[in-house]
Amino acid sequence: MRLLDYLSGLVSLLALPFIAWWSVNQSPQSAARLEARLEAKAHQALQLAGIDWASVDMDGQTAILTGGAPSDDAAGEAAQIVLRSSGQGGLLFGGISQVENHAHTAEPVRPYIWTAEKTADGQLVLSGHVPSKAVRAALMLEAGAVSRGPAEDRMILAAGAPEGNWQGIAALAIRQLAELDAGSAALEDSVLTVRGQSMDDGLRARVMGATGAVAAPFRGVALIRGVPLWSASLAGGEIVLSGAVPGDADRRALLTIVRRAFDGRVRDEMIVADAAADGWMDGAKAGLTHFAAFASGNMAFDPAINGFTFEGKAPASTLQFLNDDMLRAAGPWRFVIAAEAQVADAEIAAAGPAGTATCAEDMNRMLESASVGFVAGSAEFRRQDAKALDELAAIARLCSEGAALELEVSGDALTEARAAAVADYLERSGAARPRLAAISYGPAAGGRVMDTGAAAGSVRPLEFKVREQSGQ
Repeated sequence: MRLLDYLSGLVSLLALPFIAWWSVNQSPQSAARLEARLEAKAHQALQLAGIDWASVDMDGQTAILTGGAPSDDAAGEAAQIVLRSSGQGGLLFGGISQVENHAHTAEPVRPYIWTAEKTADGQLVLSGHVPSKAVRAALMLEAGAVSRGPAEDRMILAAGAPEGNWQGIAALAIRQLAELDAGSAALEDSVLTVRGQSMDDGLRARVMGATGAVAAPFRGVALIRGVPLWSASLAGGEIVLSGAVPGDADRRALLTIVRRAFDGRVRDEMIVADAAADGWMDGAKAGLTHFAAFASGNMAFDPAINGFTFEGKAPASTLQFLNDDMLRAAGPWRFVIAAEAQVADAEIAAAGPAGTATCAEDMNRMLESASVGFVAGSAEFRRQDAKALDELAAIARLCSEGAALELEVSGDALTEARAAAVADYLERSGAARPRLAAISYGPAAGGRVMDTGAAAGSVRPLEFKVREQSGQ
């Protein structure tokens, strides 16, 4: 009997290594199988949360999170989802004990575009880029609160949201859009554009006022249609003038302007009628001169929204000179230019490759050679430089697809005003607005340069630098 006990003990002793090996490698609770199970559950949890940028590898019960996150918040959110993917976690409960977050911020998307649309039945559809799942959920809650029906989510996570209260601007767009009969809102980088229609003059004025009052660094414009007092539309090689004008002389003046500036057909549907709006004809004449150079679009004057609106497509230089002239001619009336700047194929070809070094060299060459210059003593671009301005816009748009522009400024108040004018022009042309950096070279620079109207002189008061978007 004692011998049998000895033999049983010996067999048990000899079996211990095998049992240990089987427990570690083959049992359902083995380390290898536990890792595989935890990793599968982590991936499943990320997939259910709509997070497709992240990847997880297991080292024991430690999860290693990698991938390009759209934001720091999104990386932290993904880490929490992984940590909870197998229950309470920890060594005792057999779940994930900790997460090593090795995720990095993904390359920023340019342009960063988010949109909202209100359909004819009152439903809101949100699409485009959002910086995190939390922001996405907050915007859906905002839309659900004001939509007549369930809001539709077509948004995707992406890095590159502009600094500032991006979420607040998007929420404002949803609230303004909800008040309109139908329309859309687009937040492209830092520019919010709200388009829509409403027959309520007071409502249109409120929406335009709220959109135009967004805080920097954002800029808002609204084009809310009703029944304007006067309008001009351009499509299919024809301009149609319609609405009411104060007198026959005004009607003839508008027709003369458009026939001199436009090669296509002009149709006159205007009538002479009194209206409770004074001093708007100067703005109409100035605007129509440049509107005739649009490829397509609409120009309108509506006293209910306190001024003029311009939309459509036009060369970047045309939009610049339109803005300059409307500043002088609009008088007490405001104006909104929400037209898209066109860049012709020839201008893109002239711009050449868009490498960071080439971008800076090409733009500085145009400034130094006075291809792009200013009216002497002012920050207004010369009209004869329209073609060069369009080429500068093409270069900047190509550059800003993969880099961030910086405009170094060294000089007096006039030089600073010209730098701001360049930045405004490039932003209006569809490029990312350059960051302005004041550089001091000491008393020798001093800004005391003969003003020939050029954008730069011997001391190079304006100089472009180009940085990679990642900031490296």
